[in-house]
Amino acid sequence: MINILIPFMGKSTFFKESFFPKSLVEIKGKTMLETVAENYADVNPKTCLFVFDDKDCREFHLDASAKILSPECIVIRLRTQTQGALCTCLMAIDHINNETPLIIANSDQIIDVDYNAVLQHFDAEQDDAGVITFPNIHPRWSYAKKQNGSVVEVAEKRPLSKDAIAGFYYYRHGSDFVEGAKRALLKGNSHNGRFYISASLNEMILDGKKVGYFDIKKEQYHSFYSPEKIKEYEEGKYL
Repeated sequence: MINILIPFMGKSTFFKESFFPKSLVEIKGKTMLETVAENYADVNPKTCLFVFDDKDCREFHLDASAKILSPECIVIRLRTQTQGALCTCLMAIDHINNETPLIIANSDQIIDVDYNAVLQHFDAEQDDAGVITFPNIHPRWSYAKKQNGSVVEVAEKRPLSKDAIAGFYYYRHGSDFVEGAKRALLKGNSHNGRFYISASLNEMILDGKKVGYFDIKKEQYHSFYSPEKIKEYEEGKYL
């Protein structure tokens, strides 16, 4: 069993003109929620955990849609915005603070990869955590610094290398994420006042944990952070 946590929180200025929340924006005829959920269809057995804005659930029934896509999923509804994805993911603490493996994934992306092969790679390398990376240098992404086959540092919105993190974070034990996230919060390890998931990895590295990586090609990563990027994907382009 593996837990897959996808936080659908945070307001995007790119979609402020949209009547529907970003999770219901359509990509090739399917909502972003469905598109992202289907990207993990081959990972089994799993429990999907979705974090939604309570207002969006009341007005647009996101929780009902999620249950149709994944009847066994767990839905967490938040009444207010948090100070970043790290804080949002901690709202699932009752379900992830355990020994079960955990994936945290961005809610506005898909990756053309066999996730089972990714998980097998991290298991074979005996990694305590891991990220998927692709080549880039734009400061919109988080970055991993690699050394001797492991990640030795990560940074948010600051290129440490040409290895951008593709919004996929793996933890052998969900409790490792929780502890790393707590330490990052206590240290105030934020970027422009917001706390990011990547900060938990630095805490694990400082604690002597092994963080691995799985490289993909740039064209395998599809981010839907803006309407333009969705259009490019629909037209067969990338990034």
